[in-house]
Amino acid sequence: MSEALESPKSGLETLKQIVAGFHSSSLELTREYRRLEERVATLRDELERKNQQLENSLREREDARGFLSSILNSLKAGVLVLDQDLRPTFANQRLRKLMGEVDRERVSELVGEKLLSCFMQRESNFLPLDCEREVRDANGKVTPIHLAISKIMTGGQSSGYVLVFQDISRLKRLEAEAARSTRLAALGSMAAEVAHQIKSPLGGIELYASLLKERQQGDTKRLAEEILGAVRRLYTTLSRLLSFVAEPSICAESLPVSVLMREVKEICQPLLKDEKTKLTFHVQPRLPSLWGDCALLTQAIFNLIVNATEAMPHGGRIRIAARLSPFYSVNGRVYRTIEIIVRDQGMGIPIENREKIFDPFFTTKPNGTGLGLALAHKIIGVHMGSIEVSSQPGQGSSFTIFLPVDERPRLSSEEESYGEANTCRG
Repeated sequence: MSEALESPKSGLETLKQIVAGFHSSSLELTREYRRLEERVATLRDELERKNQQLENSLREREDARGFLSSILNSLKAGVLVLDQDLRPTFANQRLRKLMGEVDRERVSELVGEKLLSCFMQRESNFLPLDCEREVRDANGKVTPIHLAISKIMTGGQSSGYVLVFQDISRLKRLEAEAARSTRLAALGSMAAEVAHQIKSPLGGIELYASLLKERQQGDTKRLAEEILGAVRRLYTTLSRLLSFVAEPSICAESLPVSVLMREVKEICQPLLKDEKTKLTFHVQPRLPSLWGDCALLTQAIFNLIVNATEAMPHGGRIRIAARLSPFYSVNGRVYRTIEIIVRDQGMGIPIENREKIFDPFFTTKPNGTGLGLALAHKIIGVHMGSIEVSSQPGQGSSFTIFLPVDERPRLSSEEESYGEANTCRG
């Protein structure tokens, strides 16, 4: 009887223990859950921080990459990066402008497989390979370049190659100009000596021909007159030759470009009698003055304009423009320059003649002397300037004169008001 009464009590105690254990477990589970939540929150914060750091790092890398790309794109040299398999991975704007889009095939064409193979097999990992080459763009234009190839080293291992293409067209022109000046100096000395040697016997020929003309009749007199005409033409040629080889006498002064252009317009009026020929002048406003001889510079520009009119036998437009040009160096000295451009719509200059057009006595015209462009070139040279020509057969020619500005900055009131386009008509 007593055992039967104790059984419910024992069951109640057991139930209480179970409830207490469940409560304790629930509390422990709650504490674990909270700890887990805290851990998850900590991990989430750390993950967010890592993500933020990664984003910042990626942004910094992108900024650095963009900055480096901007630097490379601002260079005047073309830059090409290749991977280990010689596939292009980067080409700056200058390179794309110089050579167009570059793929693996184009790299082989530009550099040459043999040259790349030689470089890849070299023992030195850092010594660049330098050479000069000529590249042809999509339009067929050939450009001389200086090419430097170097390995890209990462962790002591080669990870690719960087190629730097430098356009050396201007350097080649300067080298050709220096060689031409040396050649012309020797030619000038020889020509002056020959001219003086010819003048004495020429005087004797003229004297005897004059006597024959006075004393003879018929065919003999006619032949004497032809001899005298030939002598006079030869004297004219000798005078032009001596004038060319002599150093021009310069009366330099501060010369506003507008004044120079006005003188050029004035001297060109006889050329405009043919209404089919039209001259258009445009001078950039507020140009600094030149330092030079107005008469000589006018003559040089006039010679270029005469050449342009002769290149347009059926008429056309000749544009003369003046503007401020970038800096350039002459004999190690840097100048600001004025560009004076004479552009015609003529037949153009064949490629094989472009290197000769400034040589004395070179002409393609039946009655030309070959001294007009040579004299213009010489006048610009004594003003520490230069002339460049660009031409395409059938598309006209453009002669660009570069002249240093007056180092003493001054601007005439006349030049301030001169800047609009002016047109001369016959």
